[in-house]
Amino acid sequence: MTLVASRVTRAREVLRERFGFHDFRPGQRRAVQAALSGRSALVVLPTGGGKSVCYQVPSLVLEGLTVVVSPLISLMVDQVMAARARGIAAASLTSAQPYAERETILAEAQAGALRLLYVAPERLATGGMIGALRRAGVALLAVDEAHCVSEWGHDFRPAYRQIGLVRRALGSPPTLALTATATPAVREDILASLRLEGAERIIGSFDRPNLRLIVTRVRDDEDRRHRLLALLRPARGAALVYVPTRRSTERWTRSLWRAGVAAAPYHAGLEHSVRRGVQDDFLKDRVECVVATCAFGMGIDKPDVRNVVHLGLSTSLEAYYQEAGRAGRDGRPARCEVLWTMGDLRLQRLIIPEARKLDPLVRYLTSFGCRREMLLRHFGEHRGRCGHCDRCERWDRLWRQLGGRTPARRPVAATG
Repeated sequence: MTLVASRVTRAREVLRERFGFHDFRPGQRRAVQAALSGRSALVVLPTGGGKSVCYQVPSLVLEGLTVVVSPLISLMVDQVMAARARGIAAASLTSAQPYAERETILAEAQAGALRLLYVAPERLATGGMIGALRRAGVALLAVDEAHCVSEWGHDFRPAYRQIGLVRRALGSPPTLALTATATPAVREDILASLRLEGAERIIGSFDRPNLRLIVTRVRDDEDRRHRLLALLRPARGAALVYVPTRRSTERWTRSLWRAGVAAAPYHAGLEHSVRRGVQDDFLKDRVECVVATCAFGMGIDKPDVRNVVHLGLSTSLEAYYQEAGRAGRDGRPARCEVLWTMGDLRLQRLIIPEARKLDPLVRYLTSFGCRREMLLRHFGEHRGRCGHCDRCERWDRLWRQLGGRTPARRPVAATG
């Protein structure tokens, strides 16, 4: 048996023993095989596609340290806790840690006591860090939320642009660039910035047929409130409600409390212990609804979210689909609805003057065509009309009223 074949066999054993899964999903399998073969890859899998498995499993098979570049301290802390729960020797380096603690973690990495090390891009690029990682020996570099590399992406972080230079300083180790939302233009930008010449491209389908996509233009906040309560009151399962500002998370939470909905606010301004408590309460069904800014969601793997409602607009179509994609990860039917006003659009145009980022989202809101078809086309996929979004259903009703036959559509079936 060759070295790569033995590594793949071991990876399947790790997946079963540590993660409890019988086999990899197709995208995961290709990514893991690339990492175990010493090849780099761009991995674009939709929200809920299991991207962390792509580097966590290889970290237990490869000799050396797996370094994961991650954009948020809260996300790194959660990922380290989850990795340790699976018996993986993991740690993170953050600005919130005392100097002595960071030095201890680096010493452990250089002594071979760690398998996974999470680090923010700003810290990765420091001279002392590069030297420490070279001494530790980086077997695999994983760039999580890799769309942050690209100025065309929806969460651009300038420090991500330095990762390509750091990678070269580390000896160009095999690299996995992972994201849930990357258009074809963003993919090319990621590959160029990270200097991943000849990297394998693993692009999963963005099609989520169990998600019912709906857009409703409302008159004002009172109209929006009535619509939201109509969605949440009949006990239709866990819900995420996204709002644009920290202040509005608390305002809308109070409104839901008064209506008898067990809700909790979440935003980046809350203490970490409070945010951690909200996450735990949501995951364990102690609250049925979280009202959050875009800070909520990364690393939160709750499979049974039945409603994702946006009260206002996301910063881009990519950001919207990443947030909406947190619904229905269990494959059962789920609802993704935007409740918006023209005032929301004016506000976003003030915040985001670059029309190129907002224009696709505006077209998604106002177009008369199939919403799923428009989303998939934005990400480079070409499918027919779904027959399941609000636009398709409206056209089908009109067609039947006029005595015609319903146009052909793709079947939509929930997967268990």
